[in-house]
Amino acid sequence: MKKIGIATFLFIFFSCGSTKPPLLSKPMYDVLFGSDFGGASFQFYEIITEEKEFNMLLKDKMIKPYVNKVDIATCNFILVNIGEKQKNGYTIDVKILEELPDKIVLSIKEIEPISVPVESTNPCFVVKIKSKKTIEIK
Repeated sequence: MKKIGIATFLFIFFSCGSTKPPLLSKPMYDVLFGSDFGGASFQFYEIITEEKEFNMLLKDKMIKPYVNKVDIATCNFILVNIGEKQKNGYTIDVKILEELPDKIVLSIKEIEPISVPVESTNPCFVVKIKSKKTIEIK
């Protein structure tokens, strides 16, 4: 009886995933993470395609729960910083414009919240592109 209990516990423990569900999911991408704090004070994006770059995400304690080490073989990631803002609640809209044979062309638009100004924030997001094709951002 004791062995059955231990086996059941181990089965349940190892069958549970450790990554959190994405904030937004579409067939071509997932917005894995978004936060009002933690980004840079200036606007930029970084496309993460190589394992060395990806390990950077795995070391970040805020982002780590949202990424899975095996995804680097089949996906690319984009770290989006939208700069210093005077409101909380900014989001992004990822628009896949076109998937071509050799690349994916997309645009990322920031969406301003309808809220009153507060302390300054530095929103950042991590987007998982479900392809290893080259990414072109317009």
